[in-house]
Amino acid sequence: MSGTKTPSGSGEKTHSELLELEYAKEVLRSAEFTEEEKKVEARVVRKIDMVVMPLVTLLFLLNFIDRAAVGNANIAGLSKDLHLSTARYDYNVALMVFYIFYTISEIPSNLIMKKVGSKWISILTIGFGIVTISSAFMKNFAQFVVIRALLGMFEGGGLPGIAFLLSRFYRRHELVLRIGIFLALGPSLSGAFGGLLAGALVSGTTIGSVVGWRKIFLVEGIMTTGVGLLSMLIIPDKPDNARFLNEEERAIAIRRLAAEQLGATKAEKTNSKIIKRAMTSLFTWLCVLGFGFMNIPVQGTGLFLPTIVKTLGTYSSVEANLRTVPPYVVATAWSIAVAYGCFKTRKHGYWIAGSVSLSCIGYIIFITSRNNKVLYGATFLTYSGAVPCGPIFLAWATTNAAPETARAVTTAMVTGFASYGSVVATWAYLAKTAPRYVPGNTLNVAVTAATVFLSLAMVAYIKWENKQREEGKRDHRLEGLSPDEAVQLGSQHPSFRYML
Repeated sequence: MSGTKTPSGSGEKTHSELLELEYAKEVLRSAEFTEEEKKVEARVVRKIDMVVMPLVTLLFLLNFIDRAAVGNANIAGLSKDLHLSTARYDYNVALMVFYIFYTISEIPSNLIMKKVGSKWISILTIGFGIVTISSAFMKNFAQFVVIRALLGMFEGGGLPGIAFLLSRFYRRHELVLRIGIFLALGPSLSGAFGGLLAGALVSGTTIGSVVGWRKIFLVEGIMTTGVGLLSMLIIPDKPDNARFLNEEERAIAIRRLAAEQLGATKAEKTNSKIIKRAMTSLFTWLCVLGFGFMNIPVQGTGLFLPTIVKTLGTYSSVEANLRTVPPYVVATAWSIAVAYGCFKTRKHGYWIAGSVSLSCIGYIIFITSRNNKVLYGATFLTYSGAVPCGPIFLAWATTNAAPETARAVTTAMVTGFASYGSVVATWAYLAKTAPRYVPGNTLNVAVTAATVFLSLAMVAYIKWENKQREEGKRDHRLEGLSPDEAVQLGSQHPSFRYML
């Protein structure tokens, strides 16, 4: 919240004005820290960063490694060994099935997490680790489809669950840096590490009866399951029961959130009104649209970059996997830099527009150039420019959602419904369009250009909406409400201000 609107005028205050005044008093009370308390708050943030961030980053890294392993396995012979038909697009169909089940699992998963706590993330991690192990023993197309469906169901709750967990610990303006970090490290480092690991496993010795690409799934699945089991013991839930904070630190952690999200630390019951309000938020749907646009180039890169790189020269599958590593490493550094810029400036839309412009330029190069060295260089632009934008859309939606139930639904909506972009990505780079892949690259020029205009339009919308609230044109929402009901309006409260 960037500020509150105080009632004006003289004489007897209306019901709406009294509620807004109570709202403002509560926010100001929560925000008033002494100098000593500010030092404690800084210590609290450092502790959260040291405990929560490494764990959730590792869990999402494994989530994305397991999801994207199919791309590395495919160039190592998966399609051939499973007798997948190019004419029937069997490989693309199986990839699409993953995202369908991924999407439908997200909102139910986050509502379950709100009820049972953050150990739900660990349960999901164990689940998709076991499914990844099972992938090593697939024999045909039918089994491939079933495995991808199960993987989608377990992995679907991971990203929104982590974003929801972070919203329980960080202030609104702090979220973009933290979400940006784990989402940047997830896809980018998983691509780099996955490429290195795949190259080593495919060319290495057999593991019992498991050979070739099957070793990728077996080893990565065992790693994921083990980490998931360990995380059950250490993953925190909320500031008020975080074992790594002492009593004084827990009190400060709770107050600092209440300063921006009135009622965020209160255990409001999940009800249909809040869920409906969250699911009909225009701003959230705009973030869904933008995140979906970004999923097309980002997920497409994760699934097809090894295949694309292989067409740029006479490379073996191992050499192609290794050449995917540098673009991922550069994208990681750029993503963290952009997230930090958002954090410091407290502006989201402008950074999205600037970064995605680089991706658009890269795809134009893909279409217009025939020099393999230039095309390989363009992979750095296309991926680096797009990767930060999805996390920023997610953080932007989360930071502008309240109360807690609305944030649970919002994080799941953005990551879930935005998977339409991932479904499109599975069809963007068909084998028959190699080596130029003109249809896929043209599509990515279109969606990256559209994202530039969308993000700037969203900034304009937020400025307009905040002005409406400043002028009292949303005060009617408080009429007839009790103080508790007014608090549950969350981001729809007239005193709530959207962040740019």
